[in-house]
Amino acid sequence: MTPEAENAINSIARAALKEFTNQSNTLTYRQILDKHAKHIETLIPAKHRGLAWLWLNVVCQRLGRG
Repeated sequence: MTPEAENAINSIARAALKEFTNQSNTLTYRQILDKHAKHIETLIPAKHRGLAWLWLNVVCQRLGRG
């Protein structure tokens, strides 16, 4: 994976985390992942495209740990 793709995925993961922690959020964590996973499907390896939400979850968890 290219550094540009990793940066894009990290940026989308940060946006998903920001949306999840927003006080006015009414969506579940999985709904937010599904919503943002559409944006990273073309950036992840082809064999994982059906599980883009899971890939995004891993990145969000990694970013959340700091």
